[in-house]
Amino acid sequence: MKYSYLYSIGILILSLCTISCTLDNVEDENSEPKVDFSRNSYVLATEDASTADITRFFSFELNDVDPNEKYDLIKDNHMFINSDPSTSSGHHHFKNFIFSMAKDKKGFSSTPGLFRLTQNTSDRIFIDNEIFVGKDNLYPARKLAIVDEHKAFFFNESVGGQTIQMFDPTTMQLLDQIDLRPYIEAFRPDAVFEDEHGDNLVRTGSFVLDYVGDKLYVSVAFLEMVDFNLISEEEDNFYLAVIDIPTLSFEKIISYEGVKNVGFYVSENNPTTKDEQGNLYFSSWGWNQFYEPFPSKVFRIKSGETEFDEDWEIDIEGLFGEERIVQSIISYNNKLYLHVSTQPYLFTSSVEIETQNGLEMKVYEFDPATPDQYRELDMPTSNPSPRINIFNIIDDKLFIATANAEGNLPNGVYSVDRNGEVKKEFEFESKYRPTRLYKLEN
Repeated sequence: MKYSYLYSIGILILSLCTISCTLDNVEDENSEPKVDFSRNSYVLATEDASTADITRFFSFELNDVDPNEKYDLIKDNHMFINSDPSTSSGHHHFKNFIFSMAKDKKGFSSTPGLFRLTQNTSDRIFIDNEIFVGKDNLYPARKLAIVDEHKAFFFNESVGGQTIQMFDPTTMQLLDQIDLRPYIEAFRPDAVFEDEHGDNLVRTGSFVLDYVGDKLYVSVAFLEMVDFNLISEEEDNFYLAVIDIPTLSFEKIISYEGVKNVGFYVSENNPTTKDEQGNLYFSSWGWNQFYEPFPSKVFRIKSGETEFDEDWEIDIEGLFGEERIVQSIISYNNKLYLHVSTQPYLFTSSVEIETQNGLEMKVYEFDPATPDQYRELDMPTSNPSPRINIFNIIDDKLFIATANAEGNLPNGVYSVDRNGEVKKEFEFESKYRPTRLYKLEN
């Protein structure tokens, strides 16, 4: 067993302790949506450095912050307007909305759903609408793909174990759906779809849900054990279903050899990105719970194609060393930016232990034309975290969060412009770790 059972016990103890603690839950009964986003439209989502399930949102004005100051986000409430709508931070925002896939009440992110957040007239974040997503005993990750203001997709296990649901993100109304089970059965006739308890062993849209043009790409994961999202050691491929969006019809399942999964089994972190040409990139952490990890890699589907590009790959271990991992990915200005560990990621331990051991992650810039060459960005390192994707593109700039939980390492936000210049935007106390930066606008 490569993963310690002590981690699961530790999480249980932490959860029990959290029940007995009173959180400073900043709530605002004002549910009048904000209309004018000319001020305080930047929103920083953070997790508590000691308890990842506590998420706070801070509204502020970027032009008012001083990069030479070190802020306390709660004490400096004249600049940072604090709110806690009891959701996790979402890896998508669209116009004046943030979308979260889980409620996060008093330390538990165990309530799935599709929660839409926005600012009220007090500049606080609140849930303005939601779509119910039922569950049995377990809460699988659900990715989200927003195509336009009236078309988006998520994995809806409420209506079927392999069902992808379309909805309108503006009205929050459910639209059509496609059940992938018949096509998966035809692709793999011997697949086991439920365990002895009736829990789903074939997950769709839990690793990947993304689109390019008229094609929607949906991950298909064949689990050996549902409790730990465990993929069999006999599996050597990552599987992706291709769906035509206008007709909502299944086309095929494609596979990439040498990778079991991409990203990490959380809803918050998005392990795919598109460049300006329409190439779709995937980043694999290599993690597979208790079993042996696979090498961490970045691979792609080229623009105009619906098969994996077998002639292109970023080999993380080959470039940075054995058991190095890539945690986050984004494309900006036709370059790829990766968040890579500087030391081996010890898959025998937990993310919390890795943080306590001081494992550092650095940001590197890649030109896809030369995937074996890179540039290290001159900015602070971060701790690893499966829930954090440190990259966001706002105002035609790439914003990069430095997220640290231990010691006096700096937490803050940096930016990169189209000339490749790195700039420190602002810094704050280490008790908060940034998970997302948004800018809301009509």
